Amino acid sequence: MTENLNPSNLSVTRKKYTPAFKAECVRQVAAGARQTDVARAQGISPALLGRWQRQALEQAVPSSAERDEIKRLRAELKRVEIERDILKKVVTIFA
Repeated sequence: MTENLNPSNLSVTRKKYTPAFKAECVRQVAAGARQTDVARAQGISPALLGRWQRQALEQAVPSSAERDEIKRLRAELKRVEIERDILKKVVTIFA
């Protein structure tokens, strides 16, 4: 015999939240509001809000490949700034 997980035979639909809604909830907690207060005010569970916070944190932390690219770009920026400063000095000398 199979077990009926939905005894009332009603269709169960999951709510879908927009990325903007999720970001706003996470922002409120990051701004200092209590997680339970934000969850209650928005009509969601604190566990769901916690999951959104963890996902936002994972997305905010750059991967190792991104960190390597950032390091490379900073080095290139420093080199270009030095070249620019040298060119400024050359222009003032020959002007």
